[in-house]
Amino acid sequence: MAKGKGELGASAAITLDDIMQGKAGPSEISQLSFEQALSLLEGVVTAVESGSLPLDQAIGSYERGTQLVQHLRSLLAGAEEKLRVLGEGATN
Repeated sequence: MAKGKGELGASAAITLDDIMQGKAGPSEISQLSFEQALSLLEGVVTAVESGSLPLDQAIGSYERGTQLVQHLRSLLAGAEEKLRVLGEGATN
C-alpha cells in the first residue's frame, strides 16, 4: 500500500526532500533528534532564502520549517529541564 502525505513509516529516514515536499508531517518530525531536525531546518532555510522556489512551495516550506522550530524548542526545553534538575541535585 502506498504511503500518503505525511506517512513515511517509522523506519524511514526523513530527508530534506520529504520536508520540502510535505511528505513528513508533525508526527514524523516529532521523532527526529535535535541534530537531525536542526540539519533539516538549515536546509529549508537555505532553500527558501535562495529565492528559487515558487511562492506556494516557499510558503509550504516555511510552514514546515516552523514545525521543525517548534520541535527543536520542545527538545531544548526538555534538555533545559534536565539540566535544571541535575543542577538542583548537585547543590543539595
